[in-house]
Amino acid sequence: MRRREFLKAAAVTGALAGAVQGEESKETEAKPLTIGTEPVITGSFFDLTHVNIFDAAYWTDTCRFWGADNWRALMRDMRGIGIDTAICVSTASWGRPLFPGYERTVGLPVKFGCEDPLRVCVDEAETLGMTIFLGVGFRGRVSQVRDYAGMEPPWPEVWFTWNRALAEALVEQYGARKNFGGLYMAYEMDFEPYQIDLYEKFMSEYLRPALGNVKVLASPGNLGDHPNLAEAPGQLKRAGIDIVAPQDYGGRTGSIDEALALVRKNADALRQAGPALRANGIEVWANCEAFNLEPNPSGRSHCVPGSMERIRQQLALQAPVADKLICYQYQGIMNRKTDLVMIGHPDTQKLYDAYLAYLEERNRA
Repeated sequence: MRRREFLKAAAVTGALAGAVQGEESKETEAKPLTIGTEPVITGSFFDLTHVNIFDAAYWTDTCRFWGADNWRALMRDMRGIGIDTAICVSTASWGRPLFPGYERTVGLPVKFGCEDPLRVCVDEAETLGMTIFLGVGFRGRVSQVRDYAGMEPPWPEVWFTWNRALAEALVEQYGARKNFGGLYMAYEMDFEPYQIDLYEKFMSEYLRPALGNVKVLASPGNLGDHPNLAEAPGQLKRAGIDIVAPQDYGGRTGSIDEALALVRKNADALRQAGPALRANGIEVWANCEAFNLEPNPSGRSHCVPGSMERIRQQLALQAPVADKLICYQYQGIMNRKTDLVMIGHPDTQKLYDAYLAYLEERNRA
């Protein structure tokens, strides 16, 4: 069997196994788990190392030096509060893979505290029955591509071929796993026409021919900001997206009222566009931002824990219109602090405790 035929078969095998697992266990269904009458977070992003050292200042430096036991503990703790889907944003950083073994096709790997943290996370997630998505489609520098640029055309060919090689490496390693959910498109778009064109070109000319029908998840900007919402379902279909999880922008302002106004915009857009999205075969998730932004003296910001009062309302507003609620993110922002997972802002444990109390309250209801 030729290599690309194998990759397509591996992706299909993983998807079928995930479907069977979903039939056997309610934990893996792509719908929000509810406790009482309130929804809960069932998916979260995580990163091996973050592309933005300011956003992730409270965790990424420490995680870079973690051993295998630390990564396993993070996965266990996520699963312990009901998260059944883990989305690894970063499988590469600035054109270098975050896993070994593909030096010729993808590049020299970044060094970590353990040899292959990605494999550790996928293995532990599989043991725990967690679905995992793996990031591709980076816009960080690869050859001529500008550093974290907006990706306006013209697009260098190397961006497409390198991202294809990265995706092939991921599917070759993990596509046949029963917990492989698919790929996550790490390049976040805001529905500019050129961004739709970029997605379509990458998916139709590079990714799909190489990998077949592997599922692709995207988390674009707030859907309420779309200039013509009626066009969104067709654009996402054309762009080859199977699951869309718009960011609710709940973490972009220090005012709870202003934050919730942005969340309502996203929820209203999901309510309006949801039927057409689903009719086009696109699952509709919502990405709840669990953070606030803490200013840095340089003019940048760090992600710090948001308030549970606000997050509770984010969940309530979006649960009726989304098939699943995910968040950015458990790691560093709302994780339990232990000897193995000692990361995050001083208030990270407080948010974990508040969210745990919220779950217990729903259980008693």
